[in-house]
Amino acid sequence: MHAPRSSLAFSAEGVVDGARPDPQRFRILAVVWCAYLMVYLVRLSVGPLSPFLRDSFDLSNAQIGGLISATALTYAPTLIVAGWLADKVGVRRVLIGGSAIAAVCVLAMFWAPSYPALLVLLALSSIGAGCIYPSAVRAVMLWFPARERATAVGINQAAINVSGMLGAATLPALAAAAGWRAGFLAMGVLGVVVTGVVVVGYRDPRHDAGEGSAPVAAPDDRQTDHGWAVTRRLLRSRDVWLLMLFGLFLGVVEYSALTQLVLYLKDVYLLGAVAAGGMLVLCQAAGALGKPLSGLASDRLFNGRRRPGLLVLTALTLLCCLVLALFSSGLGWVLYAMVALLGLGAVGWGGLFGTLAGEIGGRAAAGQVAGFTAAGVNVGVLFGPPLFGLIVDRSGSYGTAWAMLAVASVVAAGCVALVREPRDVALAEAAATLADT
Repeated sequence: MHAPRSSLAFSAEGVVDGARPDPQRFRILAVVWCAYLMVYLVRLSVGPLSPFLRDSFDLSNAQIGGLISATALTYAPTLIVAGWLADKVGVRRVLIGGSAIAAVCVLAMFWAPSYPALLVLLALSSIGAGCIYPSAVRAVMLWFPARERATAVGINQAAINVSGMLGAATLPALAAAAGWRAGFLAMGVLGVVVTGVVVVGYRDPRHDAGEGSAPVAAPDDRQTDHGWAVTRRLLRSRDVWLLMLFGLFLGVVEYSALTQLVLYLKDVYLLGAVAAGGMLVLCQAAGALGKPLSGLASDRLFNGRRRPGLLVLTALTLLCCLVLALFSSGLGWVLYAMVALLGLGAVGWGGLFGTLAGEIGGRAAAGQVAGFTAAGVNVGVLFGPPLFGLIVDRSGSYGTAWAMLAVASVVAAGCVALVREPRDVALAEAAATLADT
């Protein structure tokens, strides 16, 4: 008599015994990284180009914020649909389609005649961007063995931070020299080139039918998971929902911090715009470094377990939020350490998060779980930064707003502490099966 399967748990080992990892996996990772860099350069372009767009179309600050909201509104639902498609039709088709949509839309922004046109094109470009993340997670699950998986996802996720730094460094200068349209033209040309790189450089692995370095489902999964069965199991899985809630609350912390950090440093520590911007770069750089390093630690030090690393990063985030909430001034050099640690924790968690999502989903649902949980993060993006700003406006205190982020960190830690990793579920089910025999 078999114990009922209570989640989407699949083998966490990732490689069939004796199988040799494909040497092409690093080339595949480079291709996926380029696609991720390109779409996030577009998603994050509104900030660096916002002064030029405001002057050109006579926009208010609220209308500038509307451009960012337009990207989030389409990005979140696309993550879910694209994850399902990546599982059903393969990574290559979804990756090429997403890259092409993003490239065409950002090229069209060069000719955008009005603010509403920009809104529509940015929203459409995020449909393309939403195809990349779940495809990237599934690609890593298929190409990389478990001992390298979190490191690979961390490297891929670092493209977000690199794109933010690249856009901040190049787009304002380009817009000042040739106008904001030149910025979108440059990104569009880059998008076309990257789409070509994906077409030429990415292929689905030969073992995608069930052999090689892909995650291996339990035997009963191969026979019963057809059509919508996997999706229904996904929606019933407590681990998927807990991981999604973890991403939602830590998304509130991450994007509130990144959005409000410059204003906080200017208002509380009286830093100039350049110095405050430099601190933001420090935060982003620490996050970019933290993603692959936390993945490497998970793969090697924690023996492939993801939850301990996520708990450590969340604890770092909580510590930083509490310090910034309690000390409004006088931190001195400690402020630099807190900003760096905030980046390491509140920005650097995405790699382990994506890895755990993919491993919970396994071969049958890696894309779907990655897309569903990432959609939760984007709910946090929608509500976190405005709530932080509203608290500051109403209370007149940044300390209260940082305390709110500390509470969100505690809730996130509680959620991920309850997530069962696939190997733990497999061991529990094996023990239950033995007990029934």
